[in-house]
Amino acid sequence: MTEQLTTLAADLGGTEALHQAGNLPYPPLVVDAAQVPLAGGTDPAYGEVRWRTLINGTTDTPRDMVLGIAEFEPNGRLLPHRHDPSEFYFGLDGSGTVTIDGVAHQIASGVAIYVPGGAEHGVQAGPNGLRFTYGFPSNSFEEIEYRFSAPA
Repeated sequence: MTEQLTTLAADLGGTEALHQAGNLPYPPLVVDAAQVPLAGGTDPAYGEVRWRTLINGTTDTPRDMVLGIAEFEPNGRLLPHRHDPSEFYFGLDGSGTVTIDGVAHQIASGVAIYVPGGAEHGVQAGPNGLRFTYGFPSNSFEEIEYRFSAPA
């Protein structure tokens, strides 16, 4: 085994170390969610949801993803909407329903949901509220154009 490891080390000796801080396209980032203030609230345009955007790029500090936490009070809603980038949700606490293009999906702690880009989707929290992580393959949250559906 030692001989195999020595051979492997020799074979890799001339390769570039890709994951050194100086070789990464963006510097590493560590964020404590408890230190990020909540945004949002109750608004007839989007419903009753608050969020903490944890990873978000700017012109000066680009990122290639957006990551945050959405928080709903009991029975809170995020009204049906669309946006071009795909999105994921990962349930943290509570439960609720995510409706994607008219099909209801249950979300709870440990449940992951993929929302295709352009799909209409909305959220209804359950009686104990709901918290989930969300993410987009976008440079910043501000560049995502939310298009809310007309009320029924």
